[in-house]
Amino acid sequence: MSSDLINHAFDTYIGKHKMDIKKLLATHPAYESHAKQATYLQRSYLGGNVYRAGEYLTHYIGEQTGSTDLYSKRLAATPLDNHVQTTVDIYRSFLFRELPHRHLGILIDNPLVHDWLTDTDQEGQGMDSFLKSANDLAMIMGNIWILVDKGSYKVQTQAEEIALGIRAYACVYTPQNVLDWEYERDIAGKMRLTYIKVKENETPYKVTITEWDETQCVRYVIAKDDQGNPDTIVDTIQYDNMLGYVPFINHAPIKGSVRGTGHSLVGDVADAQKFLYNLYSELEQSIRISSHPTLVKTASTSANAGAGSIINIQEDLDPGLLPFLLQPTAASINGMLDTIDKAIEGIQRMTHTSAVQATKGSPMSGVALSVERQLLSAKLTDLSDTLSETERRMWEIWADWQGIELPEEFEIEYAQSFDLRDNHSEIELYRKAIELVPTPLFRNYMLAEVAEMMVDDADSLRDIIAEIDDYQAPDNTPDA
Repeated sequence: MSSDLINHAFDTYIGKHKMDIKKLLATHPAYESHAKQATYLQRSYLGGNVYRAGEYLTHYIGEQTGSTDLYSKRLAATPLDNHVQTTVDIYRSFLFRELPHRHLGILIDNPLVHDWLTDTDQEGQGMDSFLKSANDLAMIMGNIWILVDKGSYKVQTQAEEIALGIRAYACVYTPQNVLDWEYERDIAGKMRLTYIKVKENETPYKVTITEWDETQCVRYVIAKDDQGNPDTIVDTIQYDNMLGYVPFINHAPIKGSVRGTGHSLVGDVADAQKFLYNLYSELEQSIRISSHPTLVKTASTSANAGAGSIINIQEDLDPGLLPFLLQPTAASINGMLDTIDKAIEGIQRMTHTSAVQATKGSPMSGVALSVERQLLSAKLTDLSDTLSETERRMWEIWADWQGIELPEEFEIEYAQSFDLRDNHSEIELYRKAIELVPTPLFRNYMLAEVAEMMVDDADSLRDIIAEIDDYQAPDNTPDA
């Protein structure tokens, strides 16, 4: 073969792979905006240096010029009151206060089921812990993708799989790592995920991308050039997709307008938190400047700052050039503090956590607090339903990978009622009611209500109520 033909063939090979890389790195139309917003929300949740690196403080003219970087100093001096993290923690504490009940039927003694429940992701997280973490990410970023996959090693029997530890497992992909996806409507009219492309990992030298469709899974390893840009496909591994469908689940507590995305539960909280973050910076600057006035003097005047300092001036100095203190007024500080309080109240209203985070002297009435509890309970019930649907789908894909049929009695039950009663206030109400209506029958009924509120064990509660019915209150009426 001539050298010209060899060079042509080489150029054709390189050109084809360059084109493949461009196609491989193409993203969904909604990817850029969704991934950018997800990063901002994730930083808002993590706080600390991660949030500080986002540089969400307003830039002022001249702060980053000259030898002193005033903006970096302001970033380091500004604290973050992390309401995003607080809100997510409150929701999680209620959602998993009672762990879900799983009715497994004949699967309860299956060793593969036991391993799936105790080590769902092959990294030590059990099912409950895995879903807590996944749901936290979904509440923060709007949605996450859960892949239920299985190792490709070929074995002959299920006993070999158990011996080698080969089984289906789950893993989570955040919106930043899901580059593209496609849905199509099947013959029954149901929307099915038919294609997805995810970024598995990335280093300074290479990036690994996996494509899934209904027939196969292909993994590409792409080397980077000297500038850190993906340049050449250096390895390709192809697997058959034995399921016939794409084993990904889009877990989104609130579905987005674009299929495959979701709306964050704390997006508005993150914006309010950024507003507070800038207010705290302004507050710190105002306090510092008003507490330490600036001395204005001529260059030849000898003066030191501090209490009891002496200023030496020239005897023939123009009176108009005498040193003086420049001290801004602190009147704006109270206004900023009031604005901060109003912003925090707004965060509590939009998340329906006013009843949970109510402080002493809260202006909310008992009726308003009750309504807030009901609204929060309704939101938590919706989240619980979404979690139940996602876990059910995880079990279905897992069963398909393992060649197991879920029994008819299989069921997953998440909490549907979130009792947000204020026990202290209700007990005080019952006490006053007994004083107002001191009849034995009414008193026993009120005491039974208190016992039911405080005692969880059914047998103990039954015995206590029986004692209440038999109890005779002492007659405290004074003798005539």
